[in-house]
Amino acid sequence: MRTFVVPVVLCLASVLQAQTTPPSSAPFRDRQIPHEAGFRVFIVPDMEGMGSAVDIHEVIAGNEGERYKELTSPDYWDRFRLLLTREVNSAITGARQVGARSFVVNEGHGGNLFANVLPWELDSQAILVRGFPKPLVMVTGIDSSFGTLMFTGAHANAGSPGVLAHNFAFDSFTVNGHVLNEVGINALIAGELGVSVSLVSGDDVLIAETKQMVPNGFVAITTKRAVGRSAAITYSPARVRRMLETGAAEAVRRERRGDFMPFTLQRPYRVEFLLRKSFPDSIVKAVAALSEFKLERTGDRGFRLVTDSARKMGWLLDAIEETVLR
Repeated sequence: MRTFVVPVVLCLASVLQAQTTPPSSAPFRDRQIPHEAGFRVFIVPDMEGMGSAVDIHEVIAGNEGERYKELTSPDYWDRFRLLLTREVNSAITGARQVGARSFVVNEGHGGNLFANVLPWELDSQAILVRGFPKPLVMVTGIDSSFGTLMFTGAHANAGSPGVLAHNFAFDSFTVNGHVLNEVGINALIAGELGVSVSLVSGDDVLIAETKQMVPNGFVAITTKRAVGRSAAITYSPARVRRMLETGAAEAVRRERRGDFMPFTLQRPYRVEFLLRKSFPDSIVKAVAALSEFKLERTGDRGFRLVTDSARKMGWLLDAIEETVLR
């Protein structure tokens, strides 16, 4: 027990000191993705909601911080990263079939510090955003030139009965009283830029809750049905890929004819969140020390941010992720 606790405390003490300054990704907040002609698709792949994945050892590299170092397995390195990449490729294939011409894939899964997609297996036409930290985490680089936003392998919200359900570093996260999961948070950031969500894939719990949170419609791909936090009734990877290819084609067709609207909420955004109960007090103190965001304490683990910018909400997510994972 001592050999585990001491290094964590030392590491978090250094983080607490460092995070009184802006996050290390702050100088890159205005960095743009090279523009390409044609209908542009922004894809955010996660892992917990992908077909077949049910166990944390299948989606963790073990290098994400002290608490994760025993949670990896050969399956993550040898199998599930390839399955993830093939799911993304299927979405690109389907979108291309109906006229999409530009593809950006932004690593949305924290495993391996946001480096899970196999670059050498990824569709050669795609631009890949990977690594950590990065200014808007899951939607880093998105701008108003994109025609649509897609989420593959997404998971249900913290506290939901979905497979490997969670929400960044939070036990709860609301904007203007609206409960949002990771898809919802990033849909709001994109929506402020005029970009709408056209496709979401994940388990049945994720699909049901996201339809309530993001009511503007999207093509839903149910990859599996949860029967526990680490169990599911799931389809074969090949069938999931076919579903994603067909679904992405439908999503682009419907997006281009105006079936979907950007997800927006009234400004200013009143963001309220509770950090995970499992976090040590040192992480809570480190988040409280993020002076750039002028967070208001609402409880032992509760905070409030009021802002007119959804991008600032994303920058806060990045700063908190850096606090937790470094």
